[in-house]
Amino acid sequence: MVSINALLAVVPNAIKDAMDKDALEYLGEVIADETDSAAVREAAEPFLADAGMTESELDSMFSRLNLSAAGNSNTASSSVSPSAIGGQVAVPADAGRLPQPLALKDGVRKPSSTSTPVNESKPASSASQPETGQPKQPASATKKKAKSATIAMPQVQAYSQQSRFHMETVSTLSKDVDLKNVNVTVGDHELLVDTRLWLKAGCHYGMVGRNGAGKSTLLSVIGNKTLVGFPENIRTLYVQQLDVLDTDISVVDAVLAADSDLQKRMDDIKGIERALQSPKALKAAIDAYINRVGNERIFLAQKTATLRSGRRGKIARAAALKAEQTMLDSIRSELYSGCKTDADVAADILTTLYAQLDETDAHSAEAQARAILSSLGITEEQQDKPVSLLSGGWRMRVALAKAMFVKPDIMLLDECTNHLDLAAIAWLQDYLVTLEDITIVCVSHDRDFLNAVSEEIIRLKDKQLSYHPGNYDEYEQTEDELRKKKERQYASLERRREHVKKSIDNFMKHARSTNDSKVLGQMASRKKKLDRMAGLDKTEDGKRFKLSYWAGFHDTMRPELKLERAEKEVDFSIPQPEAMRNTGPLVSLKAISFAYPGSGSGKPKQHAVLDNISMSIMMGDHIALLGLNGCGKSTLVNIIKGDLKPTKGAVEQQARLRIGHYTQHFVDELTGVQESGLSLLTRDYPDTKEGEIRKWLGSFELSGSLATRPVHTLSGGQRARMAMAIMLFSNPHILLLDEVTNHLDMYAVQGLIAAINEYEGTVILVSHDRHFVRETADEVYALNNGKLALLEEGIDEYIDRYIES
Repeated sequence: MVSINALLAVVPNAIKDAMDKDALEYLGEVIADETDSAAVREAAEPFLADAGMTESELDSMFSRLNLSAAGNSNTASSSVSPSAIGGQVAVPADAGRLPQPLALKDGVRKPSSTSTPVNESKPASSASQPETGQPKQPASATKKKAKSATIAMPQVQAYSQQSRFHMETVSTLSKDVDLKNVNVTVGDHELLVDTRLWLKAGCHYGMVGRNGAGKSTLLSVIGNKTLVGFPENIRTLYVQQLDVLDTDISVVDAVLAADSDLQKRMDDIKGIERALQSPKALKAAIDAYINRVGNERIFLAQKTATLRSGRRGKIARAAALKAEQTMLDSIRSELYSGCKTDADVAADILTTLYAQLDETDAHSAEAQARAILSSLGITEEQQDKPVSLLSGGWRMRVALAKAMFVKPDIMLLDECTNHLDLAAIAWLQDYLVTLEDITIVCVSHDRDFLNAVSEEIIRLKDKQLSYHPGNYDEYEQTEDELRKKKERQYASLERRREHVKKSIDNFMKHARSTNDSKVLGQMASRKKKLDRMAGLDKTEDGKRFKLSYWAGFHDTMRPELKLERAEKEVDFSIPQPEAMRNTGPLVSLKAISFAYPGSGSGKPKQHAVLDNISMSIMMGDHIALLGLNGCGKSTLVNIIKGDLKPTKGAVEQQARLRIGHYTQHFVDELTGVQESGLSLLTRDYPDTKEGEIRKWLGSFELSGSLATRPVHTLSGGQRARMAMAIMLFSNPHILLLDEVTNHLDMYAVQGLIAAINEYEGTVILVSHDRHFVRETADEVYALNNGKLALLEEGIDEYIDRYIES
């Protein structure tokens, strides 16, 4: 059995606060005697969805809800504790660009926080701590998946310069975006300061920058519509790395859910129609509808008040305040006018909602979604199956189908190639190139992919955005040439300054010895010339510099020549392995085969993955394994490590062999870890001094506060480097690297390439990053239909043979 308090313990505070008290009391009575998780979800989902929870958030929450533990955590009473109910007025997800409506707390309205979560598509697990009586969760092991933990997510504020007199920053006929003075902060940490966000309609951008610089956060505040001042008429779609993963809803429903306006109305209809037979449930469903409509109207009033000034602003702010205080009562009075019953009001609401759906042609939405999915090669049978059954490549097609369904003006792709195989990446890059009418902003660590899809590069550096024409290789070449040009200018300027300074010193010495006043006058003239040589003498386009080009007041007579240093690559510290006593193979695979047991009635059929593979792995080998997702690469790696035993054949390892294994899900497992990296290593290696561990983490650019911060607060790239540091601390002889470049930025990838090439131990790579494989692997093997074949021409032969053919 589960109590309402146990359910609310795993509900995010923002959702909990948006739920009506009467609805919670009714929900507590409904689920009090339920022991089946599906029944609990069926009862609670309409209320949680009305409060603003998405399907992915619901999936995540119910996966954390343990009914057996929940039943013991509280008494059987279904009453709701005061601390469990925040009573906040629900705010629509797209209302985050302006201050939130006033919260309702203990009958008194108070201002709620204006900050928004970093990523609204993922639940910000800020629920209350487990209550007394629940068993304590054990501490997370270094390489074990983190337990469900209450983690307070950092708060984000994002805003830009706005006009108080016009609406051009909020609504515009143009599909271009040109926002001045954009600022983004996470807690007390500034990511962007007074920079320009400039996106030209139809242009395809690649975004690069250091891990932790704020790339994902910027895409999030744009895609989730929490950037104040972003044009409202421009539709955006934020496709995250795990946007359509780990959900049991069907493929077609996942696409339909992309239209949030349609989904809100469909949820209202579903909630009311489901509650028609229960008076209490019907009242709760009507209250949820009133909350949604009321908060949308409050948001519009606040937006008008924010943009107006003077007398108009004063009137607008008074109207907004009145709306916040009386809106819900006003809507309720409007609906219940004429002494209507709940049934009458429900009928009126359903009539209104169905009319709104007719206006938007919503009844053909499913047919449109299925047509889009079919055009992407997804069969009707696949469309009705859960998304979780699809591979990574097909899930990305579902994400793109969502984009085509909502017809966005701007598509934001955050590490969209992670977990895709080479065939899926090739299909994706070819498809994105055809989207000429959609503005695309793509964050990716895959150099070849960025080169194929990017027309311009956006660089995020030093809290500023800069824009560079061309793809990534052209950007690097241009930046390198510009840097060298400035270095030559600086060296030439310094030589001339030194020559003039030397001549001044010589003449001054001569003038003092002869008391020649004419020479002193010449020296004053030369000193002015030296002051003029304190900056640029030519503009960037080669023209001679003139003071009229430089408006304003300045401390020097010319702009200072600033040298931009090349981006420093991450200096990964991979310790050299100890010598082995035996000079033979470290691992020998002798005619191994492997098959997973099948399921079904009668004698189960086995699913063969590997077939008669023989291989000798020597010290110093750098090997890459290529193949489609699901072909058995990770299985082969686990057999080499010894975690799996082959169904046929034998595996031999040298004695005292140490193997380091970096899995493609290691970073995701660190997402919920509340301990710091320093604490993790100190616990696992208690005999090592703290100073040595700090020095080790510093070699992965995790020094200072990054070493002591909870791991879950680090960015994806920083967690990837933390995972590398943990894995390499044991000084292994063999590195098994499964999709190690996921989450790393370009500079970290280049640093890892350099470190692997200097490493004298054995490296076995599983990667779909073409540039990374070319630069690190001496031998490339293709795994296809259970057979392992050596490719003499490397990864390019694999692309020619299996992708382009």
